[in-house]
Amino acid sequence: MKTEIYYFSGTGNSFAVARDLAEKLNAELIPVTTVYKKQNFELTAESIGFVYPIYDFKPPKPIEQFIENIKNLNFPYIFAVCTAGLTTSSSLIYMKKLIESKDGILAGGFSILMPHNGIGCAKITDEEHQKMIASWKNQLNPICEYLINQQNGSIDSTSFMEIFLNKRNRKMLPAAFKLLFHILTKGIDSLALVAADNCISCKTCQKICSVKNIEMREGKPNWLKHCAGCFACFHWCPKNAISMGGHNMDMKQYHHPQVKLIDMMI
Repeated sequence: MKTEIYYFSGTGNSFAVARDLAEKLNAELIPVTTVYKKQNFELTAESIGFVYPIYDFKPPKPIEQFIENIKNLNFPYIFAVCTAGLTTSSSLIYMKKLIESKDGILAGGFSILMPHNGIGCAKITDEEHQKMIASWKNQLNPICEYLINQQNGSIDSTSFMEIFLNKRNRKMLPAAFKLLFHILTKGIDSLALVAADNCISCKTCQKICSVKNIEMREGKPNWLKHCAGCFACFHWCPKNAISMGGHNMDMKQYHHPQVKLIDMMI
């Protein structure tokens, strides 16, 4: 049975998960950003997987747009695996409804806890990162067994309150309040991505941006209006020169330790 896995990733968490799944399932691995704009996209594989991080408890925009553009989602066996830094909440239920709106059926939806890489991520220790990454390996075989056997009906979900109940997540709450206060007092535009003076014009940010939202102007990056919110530019900058308007939102650079920059530029 032919299997295709469409993935989206900014820091490599979801790419690492998709790569492991593809190896176990003998699947073809496809960056969704290479196909998401194609109208009336026609699937040919009997099994289709979507692997992606959760942004605002939903799939990234390229994943949603790709699903909207698929012509024939009513015949393949469909599964989704999302990586979550805080909690899954009802994000896979959202994915299930999105697929059903295109006459498809989400046979399985699985959530993998991976290092958070957004606002407040500086509060998470390297040891906690290592534990989360290691725990994925324990989930890999059961998930693959479920998919190989073409099982149906398992959709992960958690309570939104898990954000507040989890000790690790609570460490990031001050950063969330800091962000909210900043937006209320200075406006959301004050947090637009910018490059500092230590930018060396290496174009890494432009090359790593999978939705082509960065262009170079006079040797410096300029962000356009269709950002996917993955923070890949921030995390992969070799000089740590990128910030949200020059403000510290308790973020530190992170990318999956088993993923290289070249992997993300495919």
